[in-house]
Amino acid sequence: MGFREGLLTSLGSNLLGAYLLGSIAFPEFEPRGGDIDFYVVVHRPLNRKEVKDLDRLHRFLATEFEFGSKLDGFYIPSATARRKENPRGLVFATHGRIHHGALDDAWALHREHFAHSAYIRLYGPSAGRIFPRASWPQVRSALYRQLVYVRKIIHSDPWWAVLNLCRLLYDFKRGSVALSKLRAAGWALRILPSRWRPVIYSAIKTYKGIADRSDHMILRRDAREFLGFVSIRVIAFDIASNSRLEKTPYLRKSLAGARK
Repeated sequence: MGFREGLLTSLGSNLLGAYLLGSIAFPEFEPRGGDIDFYVVVHRPLNRKEVKDLDRLHRFLATEFEFGSKLDGFYIPSATARRKENPRGLVFATHGRIHHGALDDAWALHREHFAHSAYIRLYGPSAGRIFPRASWPQVRSALYRQLVYVRKIIHSDPWWAVLNLCRLLYDFKRGSVALSKLRAAGWALRILPSRWRPVIYSAIKTYKGIADRSDHMILRRDAREFLGFVSIRVIAFDIASNSRLEKTPYLRKSLAGARK
């Protein structure tokens, strides 16, 4: 029994749609390099039996399938999915277990992936019939939150941080978010000064599971400096776009430490 079949068994007529998004939706997906993100839409809020059955399903998938424990996503009622506000209190799955009370603070980014067909439909109508488009101000706010989060994990997961910094730089430069981390890293290798190539290459190799000791050393040495460089460029691109983001003064203050 796979994920789709398990959802049909656990949810029955309450299942409206099931979608995989994120890196799995792109050709260069490397299952060992990240989670498998998903959104499952239900007609009405889950009841206790459904939550229990879903927990059993995710435990089974984590045990029986090589990448079953990498399923990481949300269960959302359709009424909530059709709103523009960041959803709160969601049932979510991660590491083979069901949990409660999640907030999706990347809601605008996920909706843009759906809008650009950067997803895999497992069941139900096209995602565009459920999830509303995000405005650019909503997308930008979500991107800034991603940038602040990267700062928090720059030491614990430098490879992930570097790849996401490449994508954030692309997002602000091009005004588009439906791009994989690896493709954004390739773009960054072409346009950024050569001094950043070693840290980007090391992040790519870590993502692919082929990094060696020297790559880990490069990431520890250069990732934080790369964060400072990207933070400044992001603000520059934002100002150049002639859009006035209310959080820019806050971001300048929040990210000042990245250059220290």
